[in-house]
Amino acid sequence: MSNQPSVAEKAPALNAALTAMMKNWHALRSVGQTWNLKAATQAMEKLNPLSADFQDIWQAARNELTAQMDAIRTEISTPGYAEILEKELKTAGVPISGSFPSYMMPPFKLSISIDGLDARLSMGRKSERTSELAPDKLALWVAGHYRKVTARRFNANAFLKDLLEAYHIANRLNYREATPRYGLAVPLMELYDILTLRAGARQEYPSQFFIFDLGLLQESGAMKTDRFNFELGMAKDQKKAIVVVDSNGGEHRVSSLTVHELEGGR
Repeated sequence: MSNQPSVAEKAPALNAALTAMMKNWHALRSVGQTWNLKAATQAMEKLNPLSADFQDIWQAARNELTAQMDAIRTEISTPGYAEILEKELKTAGVPISGSFPSYMMPPFKLSISIDGLDARLSMGRKSERTSELAPDKLALWVAGHYRKVTARRFNANAFLKDLLEAYHIANRLNYREATPRYGLAVPLMELYDILTLRAGARQEYPSQFFIFDLGLLQESGAMKTDRFNFELGMAKDQKKAIVVVDSNGGEHRVSSLTVHELEGGR
C-alpha cells in the first residue's frame, strides 16, 4: 500500500502547533499557583489563533488518515494480505501450515482477527497479542517468539534428571514421607515451581519453555532411564491441565507426573 505523503507533510505543522499549544497551556494551568497574570493573559491571547490553526490542520490530516485506515482495514480482508503475510513469515524462518486467518507453527498457533484488529499467538493456554498487523512487522513479532522457544537445545537426559529431582521433593511434600513413594502422581506445575525456585530462574526458564520441553520429551519417547519410568497423566480437574503441543500441532492435556521404579533397576 502506498504512503500518504500529504499526511507526512502536515506532521511538522501538527507537531509545531501542539508544542506551542502545550507551552501556553502550561502557563494558563499554573496561574493558580504562580499568580502570573501577565503570562496567563499572553498565553490566552496566543492560544486562540493556535487552536484555530491546529483545528484546520488536524481536520485535513484526520480526513486523510481516516481514509488510509479504511483502506488498510479493507486490505487486511483481501487474499493479497494473506499472501504477503505468508511470504513474510516464511522469509522470517517460521514454518507455517493452515490458511488465513489461522496458521499452525508448532508449538504455536497464530490467529488473526479481522474484527478485533489484532493477532494472537498461542501455545496451549498461553497467548500473546499484538495489534501491529503490517505483514513485515507481524512476521518479525511471530518469529521472535517462535525462535525464543524452539531455538534452545534440548537434552532429554538432563531434563529427566531435573524432573526426577523435583519429583522427589514434591512427592515427599505431598505425601509427607521421608523418602519418595514411587508410583504416586505429583502436579506438574509443582515440579516447575521447584525447578525455578532460584531467584531469576523464571525469567531464564519461563513456564512456556517447561511446557515445550514436556512436549519434546513425550514425543521423543525417552520417558525411561535404567531405573525409572516416567508417566505424564491427566488429573480429574481439567482446569489444572497443561496443554502440551506436539510437532504436528496436536494438543495433549496433562497435569501430573508419576515416576515408577523399575524392578531390577539400579
